[in-house]
Parts: sequence; C-alpha cells; structure tokens
Amino acid sequence: MDGYTLQSVRLRTGSDDSDARLVFAEGELVAVIALLSDPNHGDLRGLWNIEVDFQGLLITPPLFSSPHEAVQWVLGRHKEATSG
Repeated sequence: MDGYTLQSVRLRTGSDDSDARLVFAEGELVAVIALLSDPNHGDLRGLWNIEVDFQGLLITPPLFSSPHEAVQWVLGRHKEATSG
C-alpha cells in the first residue's frame, strides 16, 4: 500500500489549525492529517498531527515534520495491522 494521494482541505477547528489533508490509499480515505499552526502549540507549530486514523489504531501517534512522513507512518501501521 505504498501509493497514496492527498487532498487539501480546511478544517473548522475554531483555531489556526485548519490546514489539513485527506489521505487516500487505493482510493479509500484512511486518515486526516492537520498542520499545527495555532500559536498555543509553541515549539510544535509547523508539525503535522494525525487527527483521524480510520484503521482505529489505539496508539498515540508522534508528530511529523511533513505530510509525507505522517502518511508513511499511517500506511506502515495499516500494513502491520492487515498483515499480522
């Protein structure tokens, strides 16, 4: 499941964290990632957070420096869940 597409969207969060991407793998929506932009995030501003992971993995994901890194983490977790 290495192929993926991203679709830019705006989230209505009530904060500056509105820049987001829908993550599709093999035509299916697998996650929503968002850029941490609100000043309240301090040093974490500019990192990407996995807002929703539709695999339902019960783990707190790390933060990522790029959308690509976040997607690779999500796809890797999904691959582990389906192969194990």
